[in-house]
Amino acid sequence: SPARAPRATDRPQGASLRVTVDAADAEGVRRLARDHRASLYMVGLAAFAALLGARTGRTDLLVGTAFAGRTSVAAEESVGCFVNTMPLRLRPAPRRGFADVLAAERAAALFAGERQGVPFDAVVERLRPARHPHRNPLVQVAFGVQNAPAATWRGAQGLDLAGVELAPDAARLDLTCWLDERRGGLEALWTYRTDLFDGPRAQAWHHDFVGVLRRAAADPARSLAECVDDSWGTRDD
Repeated sequence: SPARAPRATDRPQGASLRVTVDAADAEGVRRLARDHRASLYMVGLAAFAALLGARTGRTDLLVGTAFAGRTSVAAEESVGCFVNTMPLRLRPAPRRGFADVLAAERAAALFAGERQGVPFDAVVERLRPARHPHRNPLVQVAFGVQNAPAATWRGAQGLDLAGVELAPDAARLDLTCWLDERRGGLEALWTYRTDLFDGPRAQAWHHDFVGVLRRAAADPARSLAECVDDSWGTRDD
């Protein structure tokens, strides 16, 4: 039979990369978070924004983040998916110190967390951004942290079930980075569109991301340009 013509609603092909973060680097990140009254998520978000700004040359970014959405006792005891995407406006700039950016993004994350019940669709409807096929409105990249244990279920007949993550074969966004603490250590899970990234390029992004975290942990007063250790906006890989 003839091949089906692609539809405008079809998602681009996607792939993923999971890498364990060195234990010393992970401890440095957690120490940095404690020293600045921040979370692992906030430190990682600052590093992700710094790298994204350096690679794109932009100093005004929208990065998506997922909130659990269970803000009430009734929601906590209900079955269903309450996860909601919130776009965070981040402003990395090469001369800004990492600690300064971390403080600003801590405030942005707390502000968004207090309003996580606002549906993403309502934000899109209010802002009315230009729409394009194969492009998510407002947000094309996302960052998050996973620390909740994997879903499990024990049946009455001795049957145990556990959730299993599947590698994506389609990409909803251009690039996402998730830090995962659920296996004892710290891992980074990258997902990406295969028409924009390949395996070596994703590896390079991970290497540079960890480099930003390592330099920031060693000296939070360093500028973002120094943390990235590269000319701002001159590389796209």
